Amino acid sequence: MCLKINRVAIYGRVIHEDFFPYFKQMLRDLDERGVKLSCYLPFFDFLSERWDVHSYFQSFYDTDLEPDTDILFSVGGDGTFLDSAVRVKDSGVPVLGINSGRLGFLANIAQEEIPQAIQWLCAGKCEVEQRALVKLEMEDNPFSNFNYSLNEISVQKTERSSLLKVHAYIGGEYLTTYWADGLIVATPTGSTAYSLSCGGPIISPSSDNLIITPVSPHNLNMRPLILPGDVKIRLKVESRSGDFMVSADSRTRTVPDHYELFISSGDFKINVVKMPGHSYYETLRNKLNWGEDKRNKKI
Repeated sequence: MCLKINRVAIYGRVIHEDFFPYFKQMLRDLDERGVKLSCYLPFFDFLSERWDVHSYFQSFYDTDLEPDTDILFSVGGDGTFLDSAVRVKDSGVPVLGINSGRLGFLANIAQEEIPQAIQWLCAGKCEVEQRALVKLEMEDNPFSNFNYSLNEISVQKTERSSLLKVHAYIGGEYLTTYWADGLIVATPTGSTAYSLSCGGPIISPSSDNLIITPVSPHNLNMRPLILPGDVKIRLKVESRSGDFMVSADSRTRTVPDHYELFISSGDFKINVVKMPGHSYYETLRNKLNWGEDKRNKKI
C-alpha cells in the first residue's frame, strides 16, 4: 500500500551532536511541508537540554501515540527501532528507521538519504511491508503491557548460574533439552540480530518461520532449528541459581525457575516503511560485507 503523511511522531532516545544538523534539517523539511510533528516526551527533554527545537513540535506523547498519527520516525539505531514497536503496538502505524549511527538493518535510512525519504513520503511513493512478531505468554508475565518482540524472545543464565537446562517442547511434543548459556526464539527479522551472532541462519523477513538458536551450547551437536510460524513452543527452565533472565528484545527481567514460557508468532504484525530503491538483499550485502575479499584490497 502507498503512504501519505499529515502527522509524524518522532521517537528517539539520544542522538550525537554531529547528527543534529541532519535531524534539524529533517524537522525543517517536514515543517515546511505542513506536516504536524509530535515528539516522544523523554526524547524532547533530551533535545531541549542541548538545542532549541520547541517551535517544530505541535504536541508530545509519552506512552501512546496520538490517534491521528500517520507514521513514526524512529531516530537512532536498531535498538531504538525495536523500542518503537512498543510505542506503536497494534495501532498499525508504520515505522521508518532513521539511522543516526553506522550499522542498521532496521534503521536503514542513512543521514544523507533523509531529504529524499521525506520527499518520497510526502509524494506518497513509499510502501509498507509487514514484519512478524514473536509473542510470550506466561504466568505473571513481566511484559504484560506488551508481550511481543520484533527480534526475539530469549532466556539467559543469571550471573549466579553456570548454565541453564532448557526443556523445549514443540506443539506438546518433547524436542530436546538444551544445556546452554541461553536459548533464543527469533523472528525472521531477528535472524540478523542476536540469533545470527550465535550461529543462527538468516531468514528473509517475508518468511513465516520461528528460529530456535542455543547460546553457547555445552553439547556441540546442538544446532539452530527453523520451525513453521504456526507452532507453539513451550520452555521449562532449570538453573543452579533458581532463576533465569527472560528478554523481549531490549527488555529484560529475572524470573524464578518454576515459570513456564509459551512462545508463538504474534497475532498482529508491525508495519515498516520501505523506501523506493531499498532492497533487503542489498542491505545484507552492504551491512555484512558479502562478496568482499581482503585479497582484492590494496595494502
